[in-house]
Amino acid sequence: MTVAQWDGRSLAADLAYVKRVTGLSTRRGVLAPLRTVTIAALGGVGTLTHYNYDAGVVVRAHVQGGLEATTVDFPELAAAVKAAGRGVVELERDGDRLVVAGPDGRSSVAVFAKAEDVPVMPTVGGTAVLVADTAVFATAVGAVAPAAGDDVTLPMLTGVHIDADDAGVVSLATTDRFRLAATELTTAAPVTLEAPVLVPAKVLAAAAARVAKREGAVSVYVDGGNVRVSGGDSDVVVRALDCQFPRWRNLLPGAGDDRMRARIAAPDLARRLKKLSVFSVRVTMAADGVRVEAGDLETGQVSTTFDVAAHDVAGRVVGVVAGYNPEYLASLLACAPGEVELTWSPTAPTSRPMTIEFDRVRHLLMPVRLPGAEPGAAAA
Repeated sequence: MTVAQWDGRSLAADLAYVKRVTGLSTRRGVLAPLRTVTIAALGGVGTLTHYNYDAGVVVRAHVQGGLEATTVDFPELAAAVKAAGRGVVELERDGDRLVVAGPDGRSSVAVFAKAEDVPVMPTVGGTAVLVADTAVFATAVGAVAPAAGDDVTLPMLTGVHIDADDAGVVSLATTDRFRLAATELTTAAPVTLEAPVLVPAKVLAAAAARVAKREGAVSVYVDGGNVRVSGGDSDVVVRALDCQFPRWRNLLPGAGDDRMRARIAAPDLARRLKKLSVFSVRVTMAADGVRVEAGDLETGQVSTTFDVAAHDVAGRVVGVVAGYNPEYLASLLACAPGEVELTWSPTAPTSRPMTIEFDRVRHLLMPVRLPGAEPGAAAA
């Protein structure tokens, strides 16, 4: 019998990542083969593998020793690793049991008896449609993920729309009907994507968050109806969403469009907005700042007021009053590392979307109707 030695803390974190990126359900009602994970160690590399038809992942780690590929129930393995402690954890196959031992205890889990029932992860090869630095990729995905919807009855709004051209420009876009986020990044290996692909946003965001902590490059492959995100110590395979993403490019203001502009520090405003628990806030633009008022705006009872500095404020935008959902506004502002440029339509600033722009990122946010406001009111 051979023994593999894992770092207990890293193994627990990798198991949590497998669950997060694949949406693996640990409920007893789920078919047993879809609750399994396969663990193995060979040549100093340990792997965790899970696939459930919708998404799959292979996570790699440096380990000592060896362990033949062993399939077990995911919740049972996670519980055993947690019980073993955070030091060095030893895993050993003992007949039809997998023994997990660590500084805090020793336990065993049953080997899954029907390995032939466990779904096999498809191979997603071909040419990468995107090759980028891990930090660049993670930043781009992080900038668009907040605008993705979570309503499963509208699956076309729950994904990240990815398109690529032969000039090496890859675009990412998301929308939930109230927010729209779009960005572009340059791939190191230009290739034209035959058709845009829609990748589940939660899966892509989880994969991006992991590679952000690793150095190197990340590659995205599209093969048929599957997408693979490969970076550093993990490979994620997910089934693309088979639905039509809304036409979004014509919703963004054109380069030559007349817009009213102002600049603010996004992190400060986002931090303050996150503390509010109201449906809408009233935003009033001044020559040197933004005033935010929250409370029962229907009755005029304002409970919270604060000001955030602004500069380069266009004269036409001074005095504009508009309403926004604070949660949505904060989610977009939080993507920016520093200053952003806000722009409004000069003819209908309170009824048409506000844009938030920084670097190569563009966000749109629909306003909410304020009591007593006239739709389409123009700035003075």
